[in-house]
Amino acid sequence: MTKYSPYWWEDQPKYIESNGLPKNTDVVIVGAGFTGLSAAITLAKSGVSVVVFDSEELGFGASTRNGGMLGSGHKVSPQEAEKKYGLEIAGKIHKEANASLAFTTDLIKENNIDCDLQICGRLRTSWLPQDHLSMSENLKKLKAIDDFNSRMIDSSKMLESVKTDLYFGGQFYEDHGSVQPRKFHYGLHQMASNAGAKVFGRMPVKQVTPKSGDKQAGFIVSVGNQSISCKDVLIATNGYTRSSLSTYLSRRILPVPSFIITTDEIGADRVNSLIPGGHCIVETRKRYCYYRPTPCGKRIMIGTRAAMHSMSAEKALPLLRKTLSEIFPELDGVKISHCWTGFTGFSFSMLPNLGCHDGIYSAMGYCGNGVAMAPYLGHMAALKILEPNKKITVFEDTSLQTRPYYFGSPWFLPIASVYFKAYDKFDNYRRRKNLSNIL
Repeated sequence: MTKYSPYWWEDQPKYIESNGLPKNTDVVIVGAGFTGLSAAITLAKSGVSVVVFDSEELGFGASTRNGGMLGSGHKVSPQEAEKKYGLEIAGKIHKEANASLAFTTDLIKENNIDCDLQICGRLRTSWLPQDHLSMSENLKKLKAIDDFNSRMIDSSKMLESVKTDLYFGGQFYEDHGSVQPRKFHYGLHQMASNAGAKVFGRMPVKQVTPKSGDKQAGFIVSVGNQSISCKDVLIATNGYTRSSLSTYLSRRILPVPSFIITTDEIGADRVNSLIPGGHCIVETRKRYCYYRPTPCGKRIMIGTRAAMHSMSAEKALPLLRKTLSEIFPELDGVKISHCWTGFTGFSFSMLPNLGCHDGIYSAMGYCGNGVAMAPYLGHMAALKILEPNKKITVFEDTSLQTRPYYFGSPWFLPIASVYFKAYDKFDNYRRRKNLSNIL
């Protein structure tokens, strides 16, 4: 029987929460995911007192619900970034994307975090022949900006990586990898606690108020029936940002759901026959499918956009089953052990941001690429708090935008679901047309 909770949560140790909420601290962090815990680690190791609050149980949010793919990619091409931000900033964006991967990989290795880290590489597959050409052009641009360990794979070689005839080639990222995200989150929590940070779950922050109306004097943070005084506040809630906490941020971050399933154990030999390269795999089609072997090598995990709006895991399951069968027809009818959903945080610029509004810092907007970027930007946010007058990261330049029609409740996402469903059909039509031209 399918369980409607994350596969990653199975047989994992419980979090040991902090005791004794202090009345004063230097920094309050709202959100105990990858971003918040990474920031807490850096601040606490710098001698700063830190308290981290999460509205749910520790490990409830997207940091333990994601696919565990560790990469440097984001959704803005070099050409798009250059057009919007200029050549210099565009170059820095792509360099820091690479830096985020190196930072998080080194963080895991240097601190011996037990999270099943595998540098297995990531294959981005071309749904259409023109996708392959576009990726090849982007790769040339990226290699001109920075040393980029990536290469194109011709369609004739694809079966060496994945046993399906869906794709027209792809791009392989050598240094990308995977983790067990719940184990990674647990390791970050242990590091934060060991460094001296206090971390509390099931304690939603109700309000952040400047002392005496002056943000320079610090803030009073209301949590339940209690309050805590602090100098600085960092909001790191990404796709779980509430309007009641910050109207400003909730108008700038879209909570877009992701849906994931894992198969029952089908055996390491069978998994290896389907994904012989053992890579993480993502697609270029609008549906944005991504899949990988689980760390044990005996199951396949696959995620996709079942809808743009919130939907129960039970309702999404048939759609994910269908997608799995489309990619691997021989898995049609295989049992699904787990199906779950969670919210990613999308910015309108499609880039992450480190910002400060009314004296309150924020780090969010990962657009589905947060496993490496969130710990990195949390670290950068901590450095910004320590040195507020210093430029820390290029992601201070990717300002969070809003739209006149968006007030924190994404009423239009069901409409977007209809649009993308139609686009999926168009994508499939274009693919069939290209195949017929080849044959």
